[in-house]
Amino acid sequence: MTKPLLRAAACLAVIAALSPFFFVLYRLALFDTVPHDDYAPYLLWIAGRGGAFPDSPYAYRWLSVAAAWPLLEAMPLIRLSNTPEALSVDTIRAIAALAMLSFLAMLAQAWLTIRLARAEGLDHGHALAAGTMAFALAWHTQVTAIDAMALLMITAALCLIRRPWAFAGLLLLSVGANEKVGLLLAIWLVVRLVLTPHSRAALWRPAVFACLAVGLYALLVLSLRLPGNAYQLTPSGYLGTIAQNLAAYATGRGVLLNILPTAVLAGLAIFAHQDRQTGLFARADLLVIPAMLGVALVLTQFFQAGRLVMHAAPLFIVPALAAWQRRALI
Repeated sequence: MTKPLLRAAACLAVIAALSPFFFVLYRLALFDTVPHDDYAPYLLWIAGRGGAFPDSPYAYRWLSVAAAWPLLEAMPLIRLSNTPEALSVDTIRAIAALAMLSFLAMLAQAWLTIRLARAEGLDHGHALAAGTMAFALAWHTQVTAIDAMALLMITAALCLIRRPWAFAGLLLLSVGANEKVGLLLAIWLVVRLVLTPHSRAALWRPAVFACLAVGLYALLVLSLRLPGNAYQLTPSGYLGTIAQNLAAYATGRGVLLNILPTAVLAGLAIFAHQDRQTGLFARADLLVIPAMLGVALVLTQFFQAGRLVMHAAPLFIVPALAAWQRRALI
C-alpha cells in the first residue's frame, strides 16, 4: 500500500472515530425512523446467527451485506436509550454493523471522488468540495441500508474506467453486490458510445463489460427465480406500475422523495455540462437521468425513483466542480 493510501486510510479512521454521522445512521435504522430495506436479518443469516433469507431482489445483493460481517463480529454492543424491547442483541449488533458499513462507504466514496477530481484536473479546494458534495448527496439514497455501497462501487468504477480489466473485475463483483451498479454504468456507457464518437475508442471495452454484468444479473434472476417483487418480471403489468408510480409522485411524499432528488441532480448535471467536455465526462451524460427515471417508473414502486436516480450523482459531481473552477478562473 502506498503512502497516500495509508494517509487516506488513517484520515478515514480519524473521521470515523470523531464524526457523529455513524450515530445518526444507527439511530435512524435502530428506531426505524425512515422507511428503509432492513438487511439485518440477512446479515445474521449470512453470519449463521439465525436471521432470515430475504426475497428478491434483496437476496441477490449478498456481497453488500456480507461486507458488514467483519463489523458484526468486531463492534461492541452499542446500547441506546429506548431501544425497542423486541429487538434481540444480535439484531441490534447487525443494525449497528450495517450502519457502520454505510458510514464507511460514504467516507470512502467521498475520498474516491476527491481522487477522481484531482485526476480530472481540479485543484485541491474544488476536489475537496467534490468529496463533500458526494457525501451530502448520498443522503438522498437509503443510507440506512446498502445504497452507500452501490455509490462507492460506481465511483470506484469511474476511477478504474481507464483500466479495463480492473473495471471488469469490479463489475463482476457488482453482480452479487447491487444490480444498480452495472445498470447505471451500462446506460451511461451505451449512451456515450452512441452519441459521443470520440469516446468510443476508450470506452467500448468498459461498455461491453457493463452490459455483460447486466446480462449476468438477468440470467441469475431468471435462473433462480427467487420469490418477491414478481411485478418486475411481468411485462404485461408495466403500464399499471407506471400509472401507480405517477400517482404516487404527485403526493407530498412523492415530491419529497422522488421529485426533489431528481430535480437536485438534474440541476447539478445541467450546471456541470454547460460547457462541452472532452475528458471522462460529456453532455450526453445528461440522458442518464431520464433513463434512470424510466427504469424507476417501470421496475420500482411508489417512492423509490429519487434514490434510484441519485445513484447517477457520481457522473455529475466532478464536472460540476470543474465548471465551478472554470468560472472562478474567469
